[in-house]
Amino acid sequence: MDKDKVCNEAACSQECDCGCSGCGSAGTDTESQFSKEMRDLYESGQTADMLTACDKALNEDPENSDAYFWRGVVAAVAGNFEQALTDYTSAIERNEKQAVYYSYRGSAYAMLDDIKNAVLDYSKAILYNPGDWVNYANRGVIYLNNAAYEHAIDDLSKAIELEPEDMGAYLHRGDAFTARNLYSVAIADYNKVLERFPEESAALMKRGQAYFELGMNEESLADYNKVVELEPDNIQAIAIRASIYLGQGKFDEAVADFSKAIELDPGDARPYFFRGMAYAARKSYDEAIADFTRAIELDSTNSLAYHNKALCCEILERTGEAIATYKEFLSKADPESPEAKHALERLAVLVPGEGETKLQ
Repeated sequence: MDKDKVCNEAACSQECDCGCSGCGSAGTDTESQFSKEMRDLYESGQTADMLTACDKALNEDPENSDAYFWRGVVAAVAGNFEQALTDYTSAIERNEKQAVYYSYRGSAYAMLDDIKNAVLDYSKAILYNPGDWVNYANRGVIYLNNAAYEHAIDDLSKAIELEPEDMGAYLHRGDAFTARNLYSVAIADYNKVLERFPEESAALMKRGQAYFELGMNEESLADYNKVVELEPDNIQAIAIRASIYLGQGKFDEAVADFSKAIELDPGDARPYFFRGMAYAARKSYDEAIADFTRAIELDSTNSLAYHNKALCCEILERTGEAIATYKEFLSKADPESPEAKHALERLAVLVPGEGETKLQ
């Protein structure tokens, strides 16, 4: 069919070559000889030669869409996504039915945080090549990162249907299920990844968290133990494992892990606070006070650190310090919180007239 004539897309068939979405050329990207040469250069990392070839091709034929496309690829490799967008757009203006052009431009938009246009381009790529799983996977990740979890699950499921060996789609779909609090099905997806890559720490971390949310603490610990075994300085895994130990009443183990987290990042207030909780739980009140004090020094907005420090000071009969710390706490706390009510009650006992109520 002559491309210059009006085409009724509904009547098109595999024998038609007009390029519309109903004909045989839609749904696949035909690769030119020039593109094959560029791909070979790209895969061998010869981007300078690619750029020279693209410029030469455009000098010979300013309408060469593939030359614009591959020049855009070179720009993207160099991190110049604005230039890549310009070249991809030039390619699309000259051949608007090549799915790969939209796919790559969508990725450039995504790198520039232009989410709307990234989604539109991936959708256009899917329109012209519905069998390419990569565009579903890429669009699914964008949906995931922007809290559109149902759309993410749909796209990632389609990517898996088209390419069951793509472990990244399982990992991201697991994340989408986790965000929907569907932890059991998330675990099934993480299991799929770990069957193939049993030492994939990201999957172990994510599955460990899902187990924890389901109250399966032993299974969760096993995953975090494996991560720490593989990555002894993984501070996130160490801190989460410490929190599980704390919840289980394994205070010595919790202290050891929080201490390791502090060693790895001494400027983070959180492990000091939680180690203080563990010390207090095992009645090591002096150590707890020291940790709550350090947590406050690093993060003065943590009102609970003041409250917990004051409690420990009371237990050790460091009354003046307890009174001062309760007052500091009340200056920062939500006045409607249970802890604020408790602090007022304690002040009423420790300093009559300071609190609004007295303990019975």
